[in-house]
Amino acid sequence: MAWLGLALDVAAEDADQLGDVLLAAGALSVTLADGGDTPILEPAPATTPLWHAVRLEAVLPLDVDVIAVRDALEACLRARGRSMPTLEPRFIEAQDWSDTWRRFAAPVVFGDRLCVAPKATPGMAGRVMLRLDPGLAFGTGSHPTTALCLEWLATAQLDGCSVVDFGCGSGILGIAALLLGATNAVCIDHDRQAHVATIDNAAYNGLTGARLVVGDVDAAPADAVDIVIANILADPLVLLAPRLTALVRHGGSLVLSGIKTAQWPRVLAAYPAFEFRAPQVRDDWIAVEGIRTGG
Repeated sequence: MAWLGLALDVAAEDADQLGDVLLAAGALSVTLADGGDTPILEPAPATTPLWHAVRLEAVLPLDVDVIAVRDALEACLRARGRSMPTLEPRFIEAQDWSDTWRRFAAPVVFGDRLCVAPKATPGMAGRVMLRLDPGLAFGTGSHPTTALCLEWLATAQLDGCSVVDFGCGSGILGIAALLLGATNAVCIDHDRQAHVATIDNAAYNGLTGARLVVGDVDAAPADAVDIVIANILADPLVLLAPRLTALVRHGGSLVLSGIKTAQWPRVLAAYPAFEFRAPQVRDDWIAVEGIRTGG
């Protein structure tokens, strides 16, 4: 399968906002590099490297409206008093992005319990290993939103729980839940590439059979579950509030992420059936757990 790559050279201080523009336009990955330097995969806002100039590269579906993407980038730069640089498109094969991740990713431990690593990484004593090959689906564990969700999973009591990973991307959260003791997980995403990546990653981790279900929204379970994790953006979380609420049993947990701190009050207002704990914050992104007490 081929994908569209877009690249542009920008000032380092503009990279975060332009990366957000690309993600909002449907980018499956955004990387930053300084010439031949090591790329940063799933870069976090506010952690742009101290480079004077940054090469920003994004992977998008082939059917993306490139003119609309360019216009959005140009509008962002114009608001910052900048001119639009040359936007360089190219076709890329499916393995290009995942090969980059395999070369540069290092094992990361969450909650002193869960280790996320490329699929060929040897085991680590005393750690649950989640071996990953994300393909072209979002989710390597390095972005703050994914990392916050993994931290929550690594410290939660999951034994015997049923889980829904809504907006699963690479399947990293649903698979982590199963490895950490959940009985079953349903991984939901509208993107067929995410389905393929999730199924492949589950196989790398020895998870096959009825414990894992992968599909679009039609795969959602009829009965409410113990835990729903939704690592998507603020606007979809607001729109999906009735559906996500209905998926969580009374007394169950809803973990929301992909939210900027300033967006949290608006998201919170959409979920009156939950009592939320204090949000966990990393680089202006938050993840928060709510317990369903009403509705």
